[in-house]
Amino acid sequence: MKLQVALDLVDIEVAASMAKSLYTAGAVDVLEAGTPLIKSSGMYSVARLRSCCRNATIFADLKTMDAGAIEVRMAGEAGADMASVLAVAPLETIVDFTKTAASIGIKSVVDFIGVTDVEGRLREILAAGARPDYVGLHVGIDVQKSTGLTAANLIDKAVQIKQKHGIQVTIAGGIDERIAKSLAGRDIDIVVVGGAITGADDPLASASRIRRSLGI
Repeated sequence: MKLQVALDLVDIEVAASMAKSLYTAGAVDVLEAGTPLIKSSGMYSVARLRSCCRNATIFADLKTMDAGAIEVRMAGEAGADMASVLAVAPLETIVDFTKTAASIGIKSVVDFIGVTDVEGRLREILAAGARPDYVGLHVGIDVQKSTGLTAANLIDKAVQIKQKHGIQVTIAGGIDERIAKSLAGRDIDIVVVGGAITGADDPLASASRIRRSLGI
C-alpha cells in the first residue's frame, strides 16, 4: 500500500513547496498534480513537481475525456509516471489512452468517478481491449458534500475488483485519519488523500499521522 497526496491546489509554487516537504520527509509515496492544478498551470505543474522531487512517482490527474493518446503523451513528456482517464470517456478514448500509456512507460489509471455500475463498466472497458494498470474508485468532492459518501463506502468494492480482475486499485474521496484506520491491512494499492493533508495546519504532521493509521 502507498500513500498519494492529491495536490488539488491552484498555486503551483505552493503545491511544489508542499510536495517537496512531504516527499523529502518520506510522508508520502506518490505526488499528484491534481486536476485544478493542471487546469491552472497546465503541464508545467507536472514538470514543476518533477523538478523539485526528481525521484518521486508523479501522477497527472488528467481526467481525460477525449484525445487519449495526445493527452497521455503530453503528461509523459512533462515527467509524469502515471496519468488518469475517466471511465465515462468513450471506449475508444480509454483504449487509446491505456495503449499509448503502456507504449511510453506511463501507468494508466481509469478513474470511475461518477460511475454507478463499476463492475459493468469495467467489463466493457476490458472487452474493448483496454487493460489499465489501475482502477481508481473515487467519490468526488461535490458528491461528498451533498451525500456524505466517502471512500469508506468503496473499500469492499475495491478489494473485490482487485481479487476478481487482478488489476491494481486506488481509492480516493474524503479520506482522513479515521477512514485510514479502516483501510489498514486491506488489499488496496494506493490510498489517495487530499484535503486532510493539504488543508491541514501542518500538512506534514497530518500526512505522517495518516500514514501511521494506514499501517505503512
